[in-house]
Amino acid sequence: MKKIGLIILFLFVIFSIQAEEQVTRLGQHPFYKSRDLQPADLKIIAVERAGEVKQGFEQAGNGELVYAFLEQIQKAEIQTVELNPGDRVQWMLFKRGKRVEVKKDVVWAGKKPMTAYLFTIFYQTKLYEFIVPRICGNISLKSIKDVPPPSCAMSLNPREVEAGKPVTINTCQSANSIKTIVTISDQQENILKTIEFTPENCSGEYIPEKTGNYKVKAVAVNEYGMESANGCEAEFRVIEAPAAIPQSVPEKVEKVNPLHFMLEGGMGVLRGTYTGTLWARAGIVFNISEDKLDLIFALGGGLPVKGEPWKAYLMGHGLLNLHLKDAFIAGGLGFSTKEREARKSGIDFVGQIGYNLFKNNGSTGSLFGELRAPVFTSDRPFKEHHKFLFGFRYIF
Repeated sequence: MKKIGLIILFLFVIFSIQAEEQVTRLGQHPFYKSRDLQPADLKIIAVERAGEVKQGFEQAGNGELVYAFLEQIQKAEIQTVELNPGDRVQWMLFKRGKRVEVKKDVVWAGKKPMTAYLFTIFYQTKLYEFIVPRICGNISLKSIKDVPPPSCAMSLNPREVEAGKPVTINTCQSANSIKTIVTISDQQENILKTIEFTPENCSGEYIPEKTGNYKVKAVAVNEYGMESANGCEAEFRVIEAPAAIPQSVPEKVEKVNPLHFMLEGGMGVLRGTYTGTLWARAGIVFNISEDKLDLIFALGGGLPVKGEPWKAYLMGHGLLNLHLKDAFIAGGLGFSTKEREARKSGIDFVGQIGYNLFKNNGSTGSLFGELRAPVFTSDRPFKEHHKFLFGFRYIF
């Protein structure tokens, strides 16, 4: 029994050694004759030698992979690497004469590293890594790796929202993907919007305008075009926004200019023998309180209708003018120069009473009567120095 065990172990070692084929020289049986193969030549091989590539893949047991290989090599990212002594490939295509052959479980046993080109092909959830020595163009399968499928994750916040307000869509937990495609549809399955998120920009807002139930679906996609198989769906509800409470609009208050100009004039009598006079004044009106109280300053002069000893005179005053609806009364102090040589200039008390005839676009026309009586001066008796004036006033 002991001898039989030793024989079985010996045969296992022999078969293991025979299963691994060591290659010490390349270039004797090239798949593509070129001593200095360039990356662009790999695309030529896929076109000119497509039939032979297909034969080799079928012999290697990977016939289903050949069409993906021929298509993807045209745009594959090709790297220049070293094939080092001891490096292993699962199989290698070569040509003996015109016949395509395959060696499996090949180990490069040369003394020195050899320059080669490395690229990958994706097919049905797997990534196939190929290496092609530059000296011979022998296409070799180096490794097969499983590609983790993309996984979709999505959350909505809130699930109930008023029309016109945003819903936040978050896909940040999606995995093994380069993008997540989100579609938003209404109750009738009409797609309203499609949004594409990336790992760097994985959330965003959608603002629904109409009430109702909405459906959101998401699919994660990886760099090879694989789509997530897990369900990734959610719904949210849009309700009517509450009616806005009407707000009272404050009345527009027009700014009133408080300062106005004034022209006035008329006739009157001067005490002495009650001689008639014509007079005119100009002034300014300042509104202390609109349509209630004014401050009036006026300056002008008069001309008696008789000659000597009568003479032209000046007069002026400052008054407070009180409004009584369309009527007004005013009072204040003024001055008058002498209207006869025998008389004196001095301070007057001025009183007015009048009535507004019209108001239009900031202008006012009025009739009024005025009494001017001397004050503060004993040498200006009332009997000889008072005046009665009647006139028309225009404020603008």
